[in-house]
Amino acid sequence: MKSEFEIYKETGIIGGYIPERVIARGDENTVTPIFRDASYWETDNGLELHREMVVGGRKFFVRSIFSNAEKAKTPTEQMLQIIDSDLEKGSI
Repeated sequence: MKSEFEIYKETGIIGGYIPERVIARGDENTVTPIFRDASYWETDNGLELHREMVVGGRKFFVRSIFSNAEKAKTPTEQMLQIIDSDLEKGSI
């Protein structure tokens, strides 16, 4: 596996998406992918992740919050809901 520095020299990006460096965090019936260089913790609102990236010499701070309020729908589930709704209206 290439080091962060080798990847940075090739791409100009530190903290890019490298699937083999993702750690799976299991919780009940879900799996959340978390990067090794990310900080995460549970809050009252849900799972919060913090990650720093350097792209083209610019530093970015990425903050993600996965809410406990309701189960998020996948893009496929959302598309199927739209299709079902359109079928009910007779527009397809």
